[in-house]
Amino acid sequence: MSKRRRIIIFASIIVVIGAISATAAILLSQHNNNPATNNQPAGGTVTKLPPRSPAENKADEADKAAFSGDVAGGVKQLDEAIQSTTNSEDQYIYYSRKATLLFNSNDLVGAMTAAKKAYELKKSSDSAAFVGQIAEKQGDKATAIDYYNKAISLINQDDPYAKDDKQYYQGIVSRLQGGK
Repeated sequence: MSKRRRIIIFASIIVVIGAISATAAILLSQHNNNPATNNQPAGGTVTKLPPRSPAENKADEADKAAFSGDVAGGVKQLDEAIQSTTNSEDQYIYYSRKATLLFNSNDLVGAMTAAKKAYELKKSSDSAAFVGQIAEKQGDKATAIDYYNKAISLINQDDPYAKDDKQYYQGIVSRLQGGK
């Protein structure tokens, strides 16, 4: 192959690579400016999320600590989250998360304290059943039965699973009372 022919082939390859690069750049630029592909609403306006509260940030830190195996650090962060808010619904959530973290770490005394605080803040079938579950694991049948009965009485009858939940909790109560 002659030197001239190699130069022409080499130049052709460079031109093709340049054309492909330019096309890719144009397509990417159009993709980034298209609201449908970059999660921006039409018109290019970006919707800002409301700022997170200090309590929410503490709860996030608790999750990180717990995930890394630092249960005590997670509990500390949740305690700070609880103290950082006066919103009872948020406090209920943070106490519930604390109770779950402690329960999963087999700290049943701490879990019971937190679960009862959550129940006091929001009396629901779920919060009552969780106290019952902790009491059952502690071997406190009387408290477990009491809270499972509370759970039954607090079931939202509009819930499509209300009947199933009631049967489930009644089965646990029956078992704890020495039935089947």
